[in-house]
Amino acid sequence: MDHEARVATLPGARFRARAQRRVRHLADAVLGADNRLRIRVTQWLITVIVYAGCGLVFGLAVHGDWVSVGGPALAWCVFVASNLVAVYIALRTGWSARFQDAGLTTVQIVMGVVAVCWAYVLAGPFRTAVLLALLLTLVYGAFSLGWRRIMAVTGFALLALVAAIVIRNGAVGADSGRPQVEGLRIDLFNLGMTTVLLPATSLVAARLSSLRGKLRLERRALKQALGEVQRLATRDELTGLPNRRHMQELLDREHARHERSPQVFSVALIDLDHFKRINDCHGHAAGDAVLRSFALTAVAGLRGQDVMGRWGGEEFLLLMPGTAADQALASVQRMLGKVRHLPYMADEALSFSAGVAEYRAGDTIAQLLEQADARMYAAKRAGRGIVRLD
Repeated sequence: MDHEARVATLPGARFRARAQRRVRHLADAVLGADNRLRIRVTQWLITVIVYAGCGLVFGLAVHGDWVSVGGPALAWCVFVASNLVAVYIALRTGWSARFQDAGLTTVQIVMGVVAVCWAYVLAGPFRTAVLLALLLTLVYGAFSLGWRRIMAVTGFALLALVAAIVIRNGAVGADSGRPQVEGLRIDLFNLGMTTVLLPATSLVAARLSSLRGKLRLERRALKQALGEVQRLATRDELTGLPNRRHMQELLDREHARHERSPQVFSVALIDLDHFKRINDCHGHAAGDAVLRSFALTAVAGLRGQDVMGRWGGEEFLLLMPGTAADQALASVQRMLGKVRHLPYMADEALSFSAGVAEYRAGDTIAQLLEQADARMYAAKRAGRGIVRLD
């Protein structure tokens, strides 16, 4: 038994493995298995933590008789909790995915604004500190909202704060029987500062949102460019088949797989007959058309695991994993039969000569290709339009 196997049998290792599996299952149950869903639910969890922290501070103030609110505070807690639960259900069930704002960011910001302005009414002498949460609420828009929507929720937040000030002063005046001038001055000062700072914060959030959008587009363009570079590096531009370098990589990979767990594989080197005559008589454009037509016809008859690439000029290499020599011979002969139905001149059909070789344990890829190449030239000497295995 090797070291890793011994470690895996230790009680502590088994306990950790079980614990990790349980944590993963719990995370999947709470956050979801989809990566995008996890991001949305994680952002929701951050919101829950912020609400919980602010609620804890507010609760301590109520408990210490710093703020006397009674029933309204309980109603505020019920409002916040019910909205958080509703958003979580909408996110976790995937119901929100039908909307453009799949993370329900706008909904959560509006809920946050209402909660903050409500708390402003309840917080009494500590209400100025509550406005810090209003700034934080709008920063969430930087993650996904466009600048127009960010400005819209900013306007809503300012109107909500005005409404909160009116309600607070109306309630205080009704309780005391006369207006509270000092409290109103504080509220107007808070409104003035918020009117300056909130749009500024929103502009920063909108700028961040715009930059995120540009980065997302640039990342997508970069991904497409890398894909195109990869395609150009591995594909023959004319036929769309894997090029010689990529075919060499596939051969090396198949050879390494054989070394790990031996399984048979074969190759075939294919050379189109009289291709020089096509170029001389009809021009290179006609020759290119013949190469493309041959590639399409040949690939259409391959099995899923077989790979054909352009080896160079009019030569093609066919890699056939899990295929013995006699099966490979039959497969290439069927291909030759289909290719004969592709006319490239008025009086002559297309054909090719091919050599088939099966990999033998201990050989190198170079030796395998030499065998296939020798048999291909033997097929040409024998009259062309032939597939040779010996």
